[in-house]
Amino acid sequence: MAQSKTKFRYDEVIARDISFNLTKANVHKHWFNDDPWNTIWLTAILAAVPEGERWGLRAVAKLLNKVKDPGIRETGVAFCKQERIHAREHDVMNDLIIEDGLPLDKIEKPFAAGFEFIKKHVSTEMQGALAASAEHFTAIIASVFLEHPEAFKDTDPEIVNMLYWHFVEETEHKAVSFDVFTDASGNHFAAYLRRVFGMASMTALGAPVISISVAYLLWHDKQLTNIPSARRMFETLFGEPGIMRNIGKLYLPFYRPSFHPWDDDNREVINVWKSAYEKSGDPAEAYQVFCGWIQNQKPAKASKKHNSPFKAFSSEKAEFIDA
Repeated sequence: MAQSKTKFRYDEVIARDISFNLTKANVHKHWFNDDPWNTIWLTAILAAVPEGERWGLRAVAKLLNKVKDPGIRETGVAFCKQERIHAREHDVMNDLIIEDGLPLDKIEKPFAAGFEFIKKHVSTEMQGALAASAEHFTAIIASVFLEHPEAFKDTDPEIVNMLYWHFVEETEHKAVSFDVFTDASGNHFAAYLRRVFGMASMTALGAPVISISVAYLLWHDKQLTNIPSARRMFETLFGEPGIMRNIGKLYLPFYRPSFHPWDDDNREVINVWKSAYEKSGDPAEAYQVFCGWIQNQKPAKASKKHNSPFKAFSSEKAEFIDA
């Protein structure tokens, strides 16, 4: 099943070794639109990225010698290379945020300890199921933000360039850990139960940890009573782009026995960025082309959009794209 759905996409997973100009000048503790609650919510998630990416690539690498399909095995190697580069760039961003006074190191340590525990005490096959689950979460977040670049309208361009490169590659490889796990473990009922248990466990543990991390960072930053900022965060989560509003329709299908990540085929979206990057070799230019394409798609989708302060691109936002 996994092979028939994804084999023609295996050669599309490419490790693009890009280093971004992230500095104290453009990365600060309220980097997301200069808004505390939005920044802290997303930063709490990104705090887990470096260790999570390194653990995930190791979980996949451990299964590669059990993978029978050479296409899956080859793309598994490319996946590992991508994740290593992602971890490196997010290490830089997290370190700069810590320097600016937000104690992400205190958030990173529990995540690191958790991944270390899993590495030592959980079977290789179960780690593969957990990795497939974690990749589904990142694909969900990437999918929503890819369709809403206007959400970052007041964020420093270099941060946005980095994030959209990451969103594209997370989408590009969203089926890899799933296919590695499926091919190595077998497409039988026991493997399905392991996959479902992995997702349920990841959700049950991850959601409270993220929530506690957000509350701690807001408290430390003295932002708990910043009601206008809280409203803006809830708009991001439940209005537009509506991360939580969209999460159900993208999350729940994982529990179907017949599920595959490419059931939600959004290659059209990422191929715009990828084609532009292949021509220019410049992630900033690729992002500009991507935003222009998204802007052109908005009128067709406008009637279906949730009522939100983040409207389809206005002329003012188009100027931001062209800047």
